[in-house]
Parts: sequence; structure tokens; C-alpha cells
Amino acid sequence: MSRDSGSFRDPSGYVFQHQGRIFRALDAAAAALLKDLDVQGHLKRWVQEGLVVGTRFVEDPALIAALSDAHPGFAAFAEHDRIEPITYPYEWSVSMLADAGRLTLRLQGELVKLGLSLKDATAYNVQFVRGKPIFIDLTSIEKPARLDLWFALGQFNRMFLFPLLLVKHAGWDLRSYFLSNLDGRSTLQVGQAFSWRQRWSPALLLDVGLPYALEKKVKAGKASAPKAPAAARPEAPAGNPVAQQMTLRRLDKKIAALADSISPETVWGDYTQICSYDEAAEASKKSLVREFLAQAKSASVLDVGCNTGDYSRIAADGGATVFATDFDVGAVEQMYRRLRKEPKSITPMVVDIANPSPGIGYMNAERPAFLDRARPDCVLALAVIHHLLVGANLPMASIRDLFASLSRKHLVLEFVPTDDVMFRKLIEFRVNLFDHVTLDHCLAVFSEKFALRRQAPIQNSPRTLLLFEKLA
Repeated sequence: MSRDSGSFRDPSGYVFQHQGRIFRALDAAAAALLKDLDVQGHLKRWVQEGLVVGTRFVEDPALIAALSDAHPGFAAFAEHDRIEPITYPYEWSVSMLADAGRLTLRLQGELVKLGLSLKDATAYNVQFVRGKPIFIDLTSIEKPARLDLWFALGQFNRMFLFPLLLVKHAGWDLRSYFLSNLDGRSTLQVGQAFSWRQRWSPALLLDVGLPYALEKKVKAGKASAPKAPAAARPEAPAGNPVAQQMTLRRLDKKIAALADSISPETVWGDYTQICSYDEAAEASKKSLVREFLAQAKSASVLDVGCNTGDYSRIAADGGATVFATDFDVGAVEQMYRRLRKEPKSITPMVVDIANPSPGIGYMNAERPAFLDRARPDCVLALAVIHHLLVGANLPMASIRDLFASLSRKHLVLEFVPTDDVMFRKLIEFRVNLFDHVTLDHCLAVFSEKFALRRQAPIQNSPRTLLLFEKLA
């Protein structure tokens, strides 16, 4: 029974795996609270509405005994639906972060009505399923000391509001914001990213300007930090929730407006218009991809360099669970916005496959590296090999090793020759070091770790589609 590496900070319980299933150990207080929510029907309703992850209390005596032997001292166990792949905020687009924040606000609003609250508001408590956010950390629910204040508001700002403000008004990106600090940036750090004029502008005054000025006074000893309120009896939270509810509504509107106002500019979003494909070539490629994926019969597919997701949708339509990755934030944003309207079994992720997300947090294992989380049955690498050769300066053997480390079994690779218009565009202002890059060279290099199962030219195009099977 392996304990989740990122589930250890909350004393009320933790997540672990057993026989491929996901369980959560619960202490007496957490078990009583969640069982009460279950009896009242709130937990079931939230699951049905897609607000929280599917959750069931373990009732089988034999299973309870087995879990208790491995995890002694807990009052109860709950089983959650398994979510794959696990993603993190530094792999999300702007709208993904905004929707995760709005989900957190919505759940907090539901809890306040019941005299409850979220004791933390980290973005890591949210995952994405079929392009929609879902809350996963049920032990974050507590009976607070008071309801007029949300003690997790500061963390909510650090994890959701501040990064969106920095993207919008200072040109930051989510990867650099989150990777450098697991809990986001402080009010002082965020305030220093803006000029005096910006901090006191209407857009930033309430959430950055005033808090920044107060923090500076506290740090300089010219003001006292607000004192934490005395704890009230757990069964009778103090304070009128109206003020908090107004704050939740204001933040929801602000975050929605921020996400809508950030244009999803994309580097390669118009790829199909500027590449060498005409309509016949594109139709041929899509038909071949369908055939190759049907032959591979893969339950999970990693679409590397997915762009706006057309081929991810082909894989999903074939029954696969798809991880769709691209370094182009704007392209992933466009794909996610489409998923909102047309849901598919696709999880979009902002990942540069040549420089993927590292492991971060405690022991560099609290948030595992992308390469440890993404192990699909099949890698779909379309129109990407020339970017890795030229843009990332990876030798063909390194590209082969990368795909071999990712895929459990199959690889669908689009070979792009050096005379292709997009290859020539990439090396236009560079010394041509790629004369050796031929289809025969590619096949020879990949044959060391893959067996070629099928090869087909893409009509009206110099490109070739290849289906490989990983050698044992």
C-alpha cells in the first residue's frame, strides 16, 4: 500500500494506493464530518454535480481490516475515483487556473451555508477530468472558528488571484510563478512586481495595493499584524457569513473577468494554415492516424506537441484517455476552451517535452516530475520531430530514448524530411547540420528500441507516418 508522496501535511488523514485503487485514511473528526455530509446528501450531490471527486466510504469488513492493519490509528477509510493523469498548476493554462479557482470559491460558498469551511485553498487540491476541474482534498473541509472570515483567503490569493494578475498586468507565465514556490508568492513579492502607479490602479488597488502597503508597514514595525481571533466552540462558529460571501462573489467575478481578458496568443495555433498540408494531405494524415491508433488499441495516449488538439480528439474518439501536451500556452488555452464546450476524455497540459516539469516540493517528490506521471500505452508524436532536432537541439538517438522512456508499448511518429517547408523555416537562419536526417536514418536509429509495424506516406506531402512497437 503506497502512500501518495504529496499527501502528508494534514494530520487528519492522507491518500494511499492499494491494488490500483485510491483510498484516504480519516481520523475520527474528519470521518465524522464527512459521514455527516454523506448522510445529509451533500457529498453525493457534489459528486453528481462534478464539484468533488467520486467518494465512497469503505464498508467491507475484510477490506477495512486490511487497510487498518497497514494504516493503524484511523477511524475510517474512503475510496476515491482514480484520476489520471495528475496535473499541477504550472502545467495549466490561464483558464484552467481560473476555473480551478472558481471551483474552489464555489465549494467554499456551499460549505459556508452549512457552517463549514475549507481550511486551505491550494490549487493542488484541484485536478482536471474530461477538461473540467474537480476538488479532491475532502479532509480540507472543517468546522471553522468563525464564518465572517475565511482563514484560507490569503492562500487563495497566492494560488489563484495573484498569478492571474501577474499574467494579465506583468506578462508573467504560470510555470515560472509556481515552480519557484510551492505555495505561490507573498503579497510583498507580488506588490514588488508592479510599479507604484500599477499597485494603486483600480484593477490592483484592493487586492495588491492596499495589502502591500499594510505588509510593508508591518514589516517596518509601523503597524501590528492582525491578531488571530479567539477560537469559538467548534459546534458554534462565530460571525455572520455575509461579509465572506460578498468576498467570494467578488473574487469569482474578478477571476472570471481576468481569464476572459487574457488573449490566448499562440505560437503555432495557425500551424495547419502555414504548414505544407493542403486539404488532401490533412485528410490523409487524419485517416492514417485513426488507422494507426486503431491498430495499436491503446487505452491511454500521450499527444506530444498537441497544438489545439485536433489529433487528441481523434485519439479520444477511438476510446483512449488522452494526455495532450504542448509548450505553447496559447494553443493549450484554445484547446481547453474548446473542451469546455465539447468535452472529451482529454487532459490538456502545458509541457515542453524537451524540458518537462521537474519533481518539486519535499524531497523533490511531493509533486512528481512529468516523466514519472505520464506513462501512456502510446505516444503520438505528430509534426514534432523537427522541432526537437532543431529547436531543442536533440540528436535523433536522444529523441528515440525520450519516446521509449515515455511509451509503454507504441509510438506513432510523423517523420518530417529536411526539404519540408516547416523544416526549412526552422533552419532558415541557422547553419544546416541536418543533411543526414533522412527517413532511412530515422528508421535505423529508432530500430534499436522499436520495431516498425507500419509505414505510410501522407498524400500530397513529403512526410511519412510511422507506427512503432517498443521492443521488450
